[in-house]
Amino acid sequence: MDVKLISRENEGELLLSGDLDTKTAKDADALFAQMAERFQNITLNMKKLEYVSSAGLRAIRNLYIKVNQNGGKLMLTDVNENVMEVFEMTGLAGLLNIRN
Repeated sequence: MDVKLISRENEGELLLSGDLDTKTAKDADALFAQMAERFQNITLNMKKLEYVSSAGLRAIRNLYIKVNQNGGKLMLTDVNENVMEVFEMTGLAGLLNIRN
């Protein structure tokens, strides 16, 4: 998975591409934790994210918790059909703020 950061004052947008899977989730979790400390609000742009595994879902859930604890908001944008299906099957679609 590749990540690019767009910084806007107290908001960070992470452009995700590739796969958020068992191989990349540990690094993503560490990066997400750093971003939650740096930014109050975070947007995950998933336009080029092709796949999310259970480990990837856990990293996203952990980010959601950290952002909420800091009084911020997590937004997911441009989620493709396959990834959205995973969010819906796991119940995360009802928890996460998703905008396409």
